[in-house]
Amino acid sequence: MVAFSIASLMHEPPEIVDRFVDYYRRAGAQEILIYVDGPAPPEPPKPPAVVVACDAGFWQGRGGRPEGLENRQMAVFGAAAERCRTPWLLIVDSDEFVFGNRAIPDFLDRIPDAVDSVRVPPAEAVWGPGDPLGEPFAATHFRTTWPTSAVSRALRRLIFGRVSAQMRQGMTGHTRGKAFLRTGRGIDTIQNHGARRGGQRVTVDLARVDPHLRGMYVGHFDATGLEHWQRKWRMRIEGATLATAMSRARKAQMQRIERSIREGGDAPRALFARFHGVTRMQYLALATLGHGFRREIFAPGSSPMPEVTPPTPEGRLYTPGLS
Repeated sequence: MVAFSIASLMHEPPEIVDRFVDYYRRAGAQEILIYVDGPAPPEPPKPPAVVVACDAGFWQGRGGRPEGLENRQMAVFGAAAERCRTPWLLIVDSDEFVFGNRAIPDFLDRIPDAVDSVRVPPAEAVWGPGDPLGEPFAATHFRTTWPTSAVSRALRRLIFGRVSAQMRQGMTGHTRGKAFLRTGRGIDTIQNHGARRGGQRVTVDLARVDPHLRGMYVGHFDATGLEHWQRKWRMRIEGATLATAMSRARKAQMQRIERSIREGGDAPRALFARFHGVTRMQYLALATLGHGFRREIFAPGSSPMPEVTPPTPEGRLYTPGLS
Protein backbone atom coordinates (compact mmCIF):
# COMPACT_ATOMS: atom_id res chain seq x y z
CA MET A 1 0.00 0.00 0.00
CA VAL A 2 1.24 3.47 -0.88
CA ALA A 3 2.53 5.59 2.02
CA PHE A 4 1.43 9.19 2.39
CA SER A 5 1.96 12.15 4.70
CA ILE A 6 -0.10 15.21 5.64
CA ALA A 7 0.99 18.84 5.86
CA SER A 8 -1.07 21.68 7.29
CA LEU A 9 -0.50 25.24 8.47
CA MET A 10 -2.74 25.93 11.44
CA HIS A 11 -3.09 27.84 14.66
CA GLU A 12 -5.93 26.03 16.40
CA PRO A 13 -6.88 24.98 19.93
CA PRO A 14 -5.74 21.52 21.08
CA GLU A 15 -9.14 19.86 20.61
CA ILE A 16 -9.20 20.72 16.89
CA VAL A 17 -5.59 19.66 16.38
CA ASP A 18 -6.18 16.38 18.21
CA ARG A 19 -9.24 15.60 16.07
CA PHE A 20 -7.26 16.29 12.92
CA VAL A 21 -4.34 14.11 13.99
CA ASP A 22 -6.55 11.24 15.16
CA TYR A 23 -8.51 11.25 11.92
CA TYR A 24 -5.51 11.07 9.64
CA ARG A 25 -3.71 8.61 11.90
CA ARG A 26 -6.68 6.25 11.50
CA ALA A 27 -6.69 6.98 7.77
CA GLY A 28 -3.12 5.66 7.53
CA ALA A 29 -0.91 8.77 7.37
CA GLN A 30 2.69 7.90 8.24
CA GLU A 31 3.56 11.45 9.23
CA ILE A 32 1.42 14.51 9.97
CA LEU A 33 3.38 17.74 9.66
CA ILE A 34 1.66 20.52 11.59
CA TYR A 35 3.16 23.94 10.98
CA VAL A 36 2.23 26.50 13.62
CA ASP A 37 2.61 30.16 12.68
CA GLY A 38 4.39 31.11 15.88
CA PRO A 39 5.88 29.24 18.83
CA ALA A 40 5.20 25.52 19.24
CA PRO A 41 2.33 24.58 21.59
CA PRO A 42 3.32 23.55 25.13
CA GLU A 43 1.70 20.13 24.67
CA PRO A 44 2.35 18.80 21.16
CA PRO A 45 -0.09 16.26 19.68
CA LYS A 46 0.62 12.56 19.71
CA PRO A 47 2.56 10.73 16.96
CA PRO A 48 2.58 10.49 14.03
CA ALA A 49 2.14 14.27 14.31
CA VAL A 50 5.24 16.46 14.18
CA VAL A 51 4.91 20.12 15.11
CA VAL A 52 7.09 22.65 13.30
CA ALA A 53 7.14 26.11 14.85
CA CYS A 54 7.14 28.84 12.21
CA ASP A 55 9.11 31.17 14.47
CA ALA A 56 11.62 33.87 13.59
CA GLY A 57 14.30 31.29 12.81
CA PHE A 58 12.00 29.37 10.47
CA TRP A 59 10.99 32.47 8.51
CA GLN A 60 14.54 33.74 8.34
CA GLY A 61 15.47 30.53 6.56
CA ARG A 62 12.60 31.03 4.10
CA GLY A 63 13.45 34.60 3.16
CA GLY A 64 11.17 36.31 5.69
CA ARG A 65 7.56 35.94 6.84
CA PRO A 66 5.06 36.88 4.09
CA GLU A 67 2.24 39.18 5.15
CA GLY A 68 -0.62 37.41 3.37
CA LEU A 69 -1.94 34.04 4.53
CA GLU A 70 -1.78 32.52 1.05
CA ASN A 71 1.91 33.40 0.63
CA ARG A 72 2.72 31.98 4.05
CA GLN A 73 0.95 28.78 3.07
CA MET A 74 3.04 28.44 -0.10
CA ALA A 75 6.25 28.89 1.87
CA VAL A 76 5.19 26.32 4.46
CA PHE A 77 4.00 23.79 1.87
CA GLY A 78 7.35 24.07 0.08
CA ALA A 79 9.16 23.36 3.34
CA ALA A 80 6.87 20.38 3.98
CA ALA A 81 7.58 18.88 0.55
CA GLU A 82 11.32 19.19 1.17
CA ARG A 83 11.19 17.18 4.39
CA CYS A 84 8.45 14.71 3.43
CA ARG A 85 9.70 11.10 3.48
CA THR A 86 6.76 9.36 1.80
CA PRO A 87 5.89 9.09 -1.92
CA TRP A 88 2.75 11.21 -1.52
CA LEU A 89 1.96 14.40 0.40
CA LEU A 90 -1.54 15.75 1.04
CA ILE A 91 -1.95 19.48 1.67
CA VAL A 92 -5.04 20.30 3.75
CA ASP A 93 -6.30 22.76 6.35
CA SER A 94 -7.28 21.86 9.91
CA ASP A 95 -10.96 21.70 8.88
CA GLU A 96 -10.52 19.33 5.93
CA PHE A 97 -10.84 15.55 6.05
CA VAL A 98 -10.46 13.27 3.01
CA PHE A 99 -12.95 10.45 2.81
CA GLY A 100 -14.63 8.34 0.16
CA ASN A 101 -15.40 4.89 -1.13
CA ARG A 102 -11.90 3.47 -0.60
CA ALA A 103 -8.95 3.88 1.74
CA ILE A 104 -6.50 6.66 0.90
CA PRO A 105 -3.53 4.31 0.25
CA ASP A 106 -5.68 2.19 -2.06
CA PHE A 107 -6.85 5.32 -3.86
CA LEU A 108 -3.29 6.58 -4.36
CA ASP A 109 -2.14 3.16 -5.55
CA ARG A 110 -4.55 3.50 -8.49
CA ILE A 111 -3.28 6.89 -9.68
CA PRO A 112 -1.34 6.50 -12.98
CA ASP A 113 2.38 7.15 -12.69
CA ALA A 114 2.10 9.95 -15.26
CA VAL A 115 0.02 11.98 -12.78
CA ASP A 116 2.24 13.90 -10.37
CA SER A 117 -0.60 15.55 -8.47
CA VAL A 118 -4.30 14.76 -8.18
CA ARG A 119 -6.98 17.03 -6.76
CA VAL A 120 -9.91 15.59 -4.82
CA PRO A 121 -13.19 17.53 -5.09
CA PRO A 122 -14.77 19.20 -2.05
CA ALA A 123 -17.83 18.11 -0.11
CA GLU A 124 -18.91 20.90 2.24
CA ALA A 125 -20.20 19.89 5.67
CA VAL A 126 -23.52 21.41 6.74
CA TRP A 127 -25.87 20.92 9.68
CA GLY A 128 -28.93 19.07 8.39
CA PRO A 129 -31.97 17.31 9.85
CA GLY A 130 -31.09 15.83 13.23
CA ASP A 131 -27.75 17.66 13.56
CA PRO A 132 -27.41 19.97 16.61
CA LEU A 133 -26.93 23.31 14.86
CA GLY A 134 -23.63 24.96 15.66
CA GLU A 135 -22.18 22.17 17.80
CA PRO A 136 -18.50 21.61 16.87
CA PHE A 137 -18.04 19.09 14.05
CA ALA A 138 -21.62 17.85 14.47
CA ALA A 139 -22.52 18.41 10.81
CA THR A 140 -23.22 15.06 9.12
CA HIS A 141 -24.63 16.30 5.81
CA PHE A 142 -22.50 17.26 2.82
CA ARG A 143 -23.17 19.30 -0.30
CA THR A 144 -21.14 19.14 -3.49
CA THR A 145 -20.41 21.66 -6.23
CA TRP A 146 -22.92 22.59 -8.91
CA PRO A 147 -22.30 23.39 -12.57
CA THR A 148 -22.03 27.07 -13.50
CA SER A 149 -24.98 27.12 -15.92
CA ALA A 150 -27.89 29.56 -15.72
CA VAL A 151 -30.26 26.69 -14.91
CA SER A 152 -28.08 25.63 -12.00
CA ARG A 153 -27.93 29.19 -10.69
CA ALA A 154 -31.72 29.42 -10.78
CA LEU A 155 -32.12 26.10 -8.96
CA ARG A 156 -29.59 27.12 -6.31
CA ARG A 157 -31.51 30.35 -5.75
CA LEU A 158 -34.69 28.35 -5.20
CA ILE A 159 -32.98 26.05 -2.71
CA PHE A 160 -30.75 28.47 -0.78
CA GLY A 161 -32.65 31.71 -1.16
CA ARG A 162 -30.89 35.07 -1.15
CA VAL A 163 -27.69 33.75 0.43
CA SER A 164 -27.01 31.89 -2.82
CA ALA A 165 -25.67 35.22 -4.12
CA GLN A 166 -22.88 34.98 -1.54
CA MET A 167 -22.05 31.39 -2.52
CA ARG A 168 -20.10 29.87 -5.40
CA GLN A 169 -21.51 26.80 -7.11
CA GLY A 170 -23.59 26.06 -4.03
CA MET A 171 -20.68 26.38 -1.58
CA THR A 172 -19.66 28.97 0.99
CA GLY A 173 -16.05 27.75 0.96
CA HIS A 174 -13.70 26.74 -1.82
CA THR A 175 -14.95 24.83 -4.85
CA ARG A 176 -11.65 23.43 -6.15
CA GLY A 177 -10.80 20.76 -3.58
CA LYS A 178 -7.36 19.80 -2.29
CA ALA A 179 -4.42 18.01 -3.86
CA PHE A 180 -2.19 15.04 -3.22
CA LEU A 181 1.24 15.42 -4.83
CA ARG A 182 4.10 13.05 -5.47
CA THR A 183 7.36 13.95 -3.78
CA GLY A 184 10.67 13.86 -5.62
CA ARG A 185 9.13 14.95 -8.92
CA GLY A 186 10.63 18.45 -9.05
CA ILE A 187 7.43 20.27 -8.04
CA ASP A 188 8.58 23.75 -7.04
CA THR A 189 5.38 25.70 -6.25
CA ILE A 190 2.66 24.35 -3.98
CA GLN A 191 -0.45 26.44 -3.53
CA ASN A 192 -3.54 25.82 -1.47
CA HIS A 193 -5.37 23.93 -4.22
CA GLY A 194 -2.66 22.61 -6.51
CA ALA A 195 0.97 22.54 -7.57
CA ARG A 196 3.20 23.74 -10.38
CA ARG A 197 6.58 22.81 -11.83
CA GLY A 198 8.50 25.40 -13.82
CA GLY A 199 5.38 27.55 -13.93
CA GLN A 200 3.25 24.78 -15.46
CA ARG A 201 0.33 23.29 -13.57
CA VAL A 202 0.82 19.63 -12.71
CA THR A 203 -2.31 19.06 -10.61
CA VAL A 204 -5.08 17.14 -12.38
CA ASP A 205 -8.68 17.00 -11.16
CA LEU A 206 -9.71 13.51 -10.10
CA ALA A 207 -12.62 13.50 -12.55
CA ARG A 208 -10.10 13.66 -15.42
CA VAL A 209 -7.75 11.00 -14.08
CA ASP A 210 -10.11 8.05 -14.14
CA PRO A 211 -13.92 8.07 -13.88
CA HIS A 212 -13.74 4.82 -11.91
CA LEU A 213 -11.94 6.63 -9.08
CA ARG A 214 -14.80 9.04 -8.44
CA GLY A 215 -16.21 8.85 -4.95
CA MET A 216 -13.36 10.48 -3.02
CA TYR A 217 -13.88 13.87 -1.38
CA VAL A 218 -12.19 16.33 0.89
CA GLY A 219 -14.81 17.02 3.52
CA HIS A 220 -14.56 20.75 4.22
CA PHE A 221 -15.92 22.02 7.52
CA ASP A 222 -15.95 25.64 6.38
CA ALA A 223 -17.66 26.21 9.71
CA THR A 224 -16.50 23.80 12.41
CA GLY A 225 -19.02 25.21 14.88
CA LEU A 226 -20.86 28.44 15.66
CA GLU A 227 -18.37 29.74 18.24
CA HIS A 228 -15.30 28.94 16.14
CA TRP A 229 -17.00 30.39 13.04
CA GLN A 230 -17.53 33.72 14.78
CA ARG A 231 -13.93 33.76 16.06
CA LYS A 232 -12.51 32.96 12.63
CA TRP A 233 -14.44 35.75 10.95
CA ARG A 234 -13.72 38.28 13.68
CA MET A 235 -10.01 37.68 13.09
CA ARG A 236 -10.47 38.38 9.39
CA ILE A 237 -12.72 41.38 9.94
CA GLU A 238 -10.28 42.89 12.44
CA GLY A 239 -7.28 42.14 10.22
CA ALA A 240 -5.60 39.63 12.52
CA THR A 241 -5.78 37.15 9.63
CA LEU A 242 -5.08 38.75 6.27
CA ALA A 243 -6.51 36.61 3.45
CA THR A 244 -5.59 38.43 0.25
CA ALA A 245 -7.10 36.01 -2.28
CA MET A 246 -10.74 35.97 -1.16
CA SER A 247 -13.27 35.75 -3.98
CA ARG A 248 -16.00 38.33 -4.47
CA ALA A 249 -18.53 35.92 -2.98
CA ARG A 250 -16.29 35.34 0.04
CA LYS A 251 -15.94 39.08 0.60
CA ALA A 252 -19.73 39.41 0.39
CA GLN A 253 -20.04 36.70 3.06
CA MET A 254 -17.66 38.63 5.30
CA GLN A 255 -19.73 41.79 4.94
CA ARG A 256 -22.92 39.98 5.94
CA ILE A 257 -21.19 38.25 8.83
CA GLU A 258 -19.73 41.54 10.03
CA ARG A 259 -23.21 43.10 10.04
CA SER A 260 -24.65 40.17 11.98
CA ILE A 261 -21.88 40.30 14.59
CA ARG A 262 -22.37 44.05 14.94
CA GLU A 263 -26.11 43.54 15.32
CA GLY A 264 -25.56 40.90 18.01
CA GLY A 265 -28.29 38.90 19.72
CA ASP A 266 -29.56 36.00 17.61
CA ALA A 267 -28.35 37.54 14.35
CA PRO A 268 -25.05 35.59 14.05
CA ARG A 269 -26.75 32.26 14.80
CA ALA A 270 -29.52 32.98 12.29
CA LEU A 271 -27.01 33.83 9.56
CA PHE A 272 -24.93 30.79 10.48
CA ALA A 273 -28.01 28.63 9.91
CA ARG A 274 -28.60 30.23 6.52
CA PHE A 275 -25.02 29.70 5.37
CA HIS A 276 -24.18 26.39 7.03
CA GLY A 277 -27.47 24.63 7.71
CA VAL A 278 -29.99 22.90 5.47
CA THR A 279 -33.61 22.16 6.26
CA ARG A 280 -35.19 18.80 5.54
CA MET A 281 -36.65 20.11 2.28
CA GLN A 282 -33.37 21.69 1.22
CA TYR A 283 -31.48 18.48 1.87
CA LEU A 284 -34.07 16.43 0.01
CA ALA A 285 -33.70 18.74 -2.99
CA LEU A 286 -29.91 18.54 -2.87
CA ALA A 287 -29.90 14.75 -2.57
CA THR A 288 -32.44 14.38 -5.38
CA LEU A 289 -30.35 16.55 -7.69
CA GLY A 290 -27.16 14.66 -6.84
CA HIS A 291 -25.57 17.46 -4.81
CA GLY A 292 -26.02 16.17 -1.26
CA PHE A 293 -25.40 13.09 0.88
CA ARG A 294 -25.03 12.20 4.55
CA ARG A 295 -22.11 10.62 6.39
CA GLU A 296 -21.01 10.59 10.05
CA ILE A 297 -17.26 10.68 9.54
CA PHE A 298 -16.53 11.24 13.25
CA ALA A 299 -18.94 8.69 14.69
CA PRO A 300 -17.35 6.46 17.38
CA GLY A 301 -15.89 3.39 15.76
CA SER A 302 -16.46 4.71 12.24
CA SER A 303 -13.83 4.41 9.55
CA PRO A 304 -12.36 7.50 7.91
CA MET A 305 -13.14 5.77 4.63
CA PRO A 306 -16.96 5.59 4.48
CA GLU A 307 -19.01 3.96 1.82
CA VAL A 308 -20.22 6.77 -0.40
CA THR A 309 -21.84 6.14 -3.75
CA PRO A 310 -22.08 9.53 -5.49
CA PRO A 311 -23.38 10.15 -8.99
CA THR A 312 -20.75 9.19 -11.57
CA PRO A 313 -21.23 11.25 -14.74
CA GLU A 314 -19.28 10.31 -17.81
CA GLY A 315 -15.56 11.09 -17.70
CA ARG A 316 -12.46 10.14 -19.59
CA LEU A 317 -9.04 8.86 -18.66
CA TYR A 318 -6.30 11.43 -18.19
CA THR A 319 -3.80 11.65 -20.99
CA PRO A 320 -0.62 13.67 -20.39
CA GLY A 321 -0.47 16.77 -22.57
CA LEU A 322 -4.22 17.03 -23.08
CA SER A 323 -6.39 19.52 -21.21
